[in-house]
Amino acid sequence: MLGTIQKTNLNRVFDTLDVTGDGHLDASDFQSLAQRMHTLRPNMDAPLQQEIDKAFTDWWETFRDATDTDHDGRIERDEFLGAVERGLQNDPKYVERMVEVSKVTFRAADVEGDGQLTSEQVERLYHAFGVDTAYSADTFHRIDTDGSGSITIEEFVQAAREVYLSNDPSAPGAVMFGPTA
Repeated sequence: MLGTIQKTNLNRVFDTLDVTGDGHLDASDFQSLAQRMHTLRPNMDAPLQQEIDKAFTDWWETFRDATDTDHDGRIERDEFLGAVERGLQNDPKYVERMVEVSKVTFRAADVEGDGQLTSEQVERLYHAFGVDTAYSADTFHRIDTDGSGSITIEEFVQAAREVYLSNDPSAPGAVMFGPTA
């Protein structure tokens, strides 16, 4: 059963994915997010653009296949939450499939290609996802678990895992999509 922090985070994930704000997810929401990721890096090369498009398409298809029980091409909030809960309970690889998109978005935001995100890059990533950028500084500092002043892909992916797995309000990923309280 999903805990309080997980439910809060997953509701925020749903809201983030629902680009149109129409109360359901469909393929166009994921396509729109992929297009937003293309804007993170000036002159993004075609292979990275294709990788982003594939990651977001795969993410949509994973949700659709597990969630769209009435086959209408749309996922309602309750369908989404139920599918995530079932996935977490029944599929040991579920979280890794869910965080796969975080790896490609990290690379898109890592403009210098140095394997690290600055606080400014995280803010731009928040803006691209449509998450209130006012939360990006706090999130940045929590995800930067080694205090280096930048976020590595390992720190970023671990925080993405925590969005799905953690019920600890102090976990770095607990605030990835905004405050939990």
